[in-house]
Amino acid sequence: MFKIQTKSLLIGVAALGLGLSAQAQTTTVDIVGATAFRSAAHTSIMASYTTLDGYAHSGAATKAGSASRVTYKGTFPGITGTTVIRVSWTGSVEGVRSLASSKATPDTFIPVSSVTTGETHSVTATVSGSKTAVMAFSDVAQANTPYKTPKLGGGPVGVIAFAPVINKGAEAEITNITGLQFRRLLSNGTIPESMLTGNTTSNGTIFLTGRNDGSGTRVAFLAEVGHGAANPVKQYVINATTSTTDLATPVLAPITANTTTYPGYVLSTDFAKKAVVGNGGYQSGGTIANWMKLPSSGDFNIVSWLGTSDAISAYSSGSGGRVLSYNGEKLEGVAAGSFTDADRNKIRLGKYSAWNFENLFTKGILKGNNKVVYDKLVATIPNNLGSSGVANDSSFKVTRTTDGSVIAPK
Repeated sequence: MFKIQTKSLLIGVAALGLGLSAQAQTTTVDIVGATAFRSAAHTSIMASYTTLDGYAHSGAATKAGSASRVTYKGTFPGITGTTVIRVSWTGSVEGVRSLASSKATPDTFIPVSSVTTGETHSVTATVSGSKTAVMAFSDVAQANTPYKTPKLGGGPVGVIAFAPVINKGAEAEITNITGLQFRRLLSNGTIPESMLTGNTTSNGTIFLTGRNDGSGTRVAFLAEVGHGAANPVKQYVINATTSTTDLATPVLAPITANTTTYPGYVLSTDFAKKAVVGNGGYQSGGTIANWMKLPSSGDFNIVSWLGTSDAISAYSSGSGGRVLSYNGEKLEGVAAGSFTDADRNKIRLGKYSAWNFENLFTKGILKGNNKVVYDKLVATIPNNLGSSGVANDSSFKVTRTTDGSVIAPK
């Protein structure tokens, strides 16, 4: 009798141990890619959890949606135990590179040890030690990156829109910019202010600033205006004056990444494979948005191409930069600080052309818990796009075969 009881006790302990083991199981899923889509990705990831215990991010308090890196921890529907999702937003092209290139360096993530209850902010990231990303958000098609093989899985999960922006204090007559004017800026770096004002008395200079070529926003921009994503550009980097309240004269993007003098600036080497004078740019649209909030210190202004979330940030509730019309058409809501349904209809119906499909690419065919997370995100994203874009659903009446191509009815 004693032996039977002992055996029963051992079985019970073993069962309890298995239960504890299952409960203690941790699944980690790493996602990289588009900075322009990170606000929507952040909202969608949080909404996907059954219970979100906490998250840590690299930005200041309440800025997780615009942070470069975030790590989430909690219980996820369909997955046993704890699920950790780590994201690192380095750009769409860099995200594709992380999944497709054997030469990609490990992505940088915030360790789960930094996650406590609720929000933890301003956390320093750490290198993961291996190439662990299994998904990448991208504003552009894989075929429009240098990393075309192997073919990635996944596909469109929405539509992301962009807008031209000029910095605070620009002449009121500057209301519109065309694709051809942008092409001149991309090849020359500057244009006379009079090209945008139409006034012979305008003697200022317009400088172009923008992203590095690891960015999907840049690829989308170059494709949309017909410059060509693989072609080098002439862009300028920005600094504040000694008072930090206005912009110093822009400097042609250097061939060294001086992040002290030019915070957020990185070299462009994905397409050119080497640093080219003027071809560098900013790693984040948020950095450019912050420069747009300042007036210039002289007779010049800066223009750029931003995702709608960053364009709204640059507008800064009317105290910052100004969203312009593109080829005569403006996203009026974005220009006033809110992505409205009227804006979305201009995109859905083909009246406004500055948009791309937002993709969630996968490294091969996902299985197990990685597939569970992917499927949940795909289902959650359409209702959590916020100011980043438009759902690619039955209300979206147009299509295009690739980035910057002709828009046609479905």
